[in-house]
Order: sequence, then C-alpha cells, then structure tokens
Amino acid sequence: MQSRNTSARRAILELLQTCGCHLTVQEVYERVQPQLPSLNPSTVYRNLRFLVEQGSISVSDMGLGTPVYEALHAAPHHHLICEGCGHEIELSDGPVRALFAELEQTHHFEIITNHLVLFGLCPTCRQKGQDPESS
Repeated sequence: MQSRNTSARRAILELLQTCGCHLTVQEVYERVQPQLPSLNPSTVYRNLRFLVEQGSISVSDMGLGTPVYEALHAAPHHHLICEGCGHEIELSDGPVRALFAELEQTHHFEIITNHLVLFGLCPTCRQKGQDPESS
C-alpha cells in the first residue's frame, strides 16, 4: 500500500509536468485535491519542498506575492516579466548560463539558481510611459 505522501508527490509532479506552467501552492492543492480528497495544503507544501530539494521542480518569485512552482524540463529556461502589464518572455538557458559562468569565475562564487526571473517593462509599457510603481 502506498503512503499518501508518495501518492501526493506523484500527483503533484505529474500535474506540474503536464501543465508546463507556474503554479502556487494553493493552485497545486486545488488541482490535485479532487484526485486525493484527504489531501491538505500542508501536505502539498511539504511535497513541493521535497521535490525542489530533489531537483525535480523549481520554485521562483514571479512577482505574484507568493512563490510559484514549475517542473524542471530537459531544457532549462528563464523569464523576463513586465511589471506594467504582466507580459512574460521565456529566455533560453544558453545566455543566462554564460552569464552565470562569468559571474562564478569573476567572483569565485557558486551559483545554485536554476531559474532566473528578471522584472522590467516591455516595449509597449515603456512606450506608454507606464510606471510600475503607479500600477
């Protein structure tokens, strides 16, 4: 017989791998709970933390006020997020990995981040003169 944690862990990982999106703890809970009615938010949180430590998923600050989780895929990627309109641009890993390598060499520092998120303004919001502080 499987433990609830193993069932929950498998369901959470499958959800994140299938959706290919960023989800909060609450969103993961709401999507997995119908399959596992006895599931509670603290179990979801513990399993997400375990999966992050295991290297199966990443946790990021995407500017939502709460961390989001995403399955790690064969091709790591990163994000630019507009603070004006919320538009998200996905970046390939190559240029970011090169930046990380340069920083590590220059500063003798080991970078363990696997998901970089940078905030700014997209061309449309810049053209409008939109100030993220006034939104």
